[in-house]
Amino acid sequence: MNSQKILVPLLLASSVASADVHLQQVNNSSDYTIKISKSVLKEDLKKFESLLADVEKRKLKLHMNAIQLDVYGGEPSVAKDMGRLIRNSNLNTFVAPKVDCVSACIYLAISGIHRMIYGNVLLHRLTLFKEELTEESVARSIGELTKESNQYIAEMGGSVLLAEAINFTPNWALRRLSEKEIKNWGIFGTEHIYDELMFRRGAKESNVSNSKFKQAYVEHFDVCKKEEYSFKSFAVDCTVNQLKKFAIKK
Repeated sequence: MNSQKILVPLLLASSVASADVHLQQVNNSSDYTIKISKSVLKEDLKKFESLLADVEKRKLKLHMNAIQLDVYGGEPSVAKDMGRLIRNSNLNTFVAPKVDCVSACIYLAISGIHRMIYGNVLLHRLTLFKEELTEESVARSIGELTKESNQYIAEMGGSVLLAEAINFTPNWALRRLSEKEIKNWGIFGTEHIYDELMFRRGAKESNVSNSKFKQAYVEHFDVCKKEEYSFKSFAVDCTVNQLKKFAIKK
């Protein structure tokens, strides 16, 4: 698909419904997940903070330590505040295949330590919702908000190309990113330190060297990525299981 294609979001533009932020059990297991859907608004930040506190208080296990996203817009400032909570809590983010992560959703998606963004990512520049603004106020607000957006993306380790894609796309349209852009711009992936620690933990659990574990990860990549893609388990954990199965057979 052409990543430069601009789509007019006629249906999204009228959506002002508050987000659905809720905690749910995963397939009757002992794991839970927090899912954020619809449009993130100011009141949703408190909901999210409350749920995170509840998870910690009850010592619940979040499945794949992840926040699931199905967000189609909202207030960028709220999404950034929620994103900082996700990053500071060392949580991961997940967008399921075929799910659209639209507009302000990008600020949530890039906040995860491990970002499993398998759905569609659609971007545009910020929108000023206040009707009564002078020309000077419009110029000042756009300048300040654009600067805040660029700083946040840098803070989360995103590419300057991501910031440019947002800033160059009119707010009455959407730009759908290609799979290559999603991976190259830091939207999909893992923070460097945590990526290294994850592989070292996998090697230790498998009782093999780091280099052998990485080799096994590559060998089992197609099978194990499907596990992560389906929100069943991390590809690294799947690799550990594959090595354990091989050890048992020997």
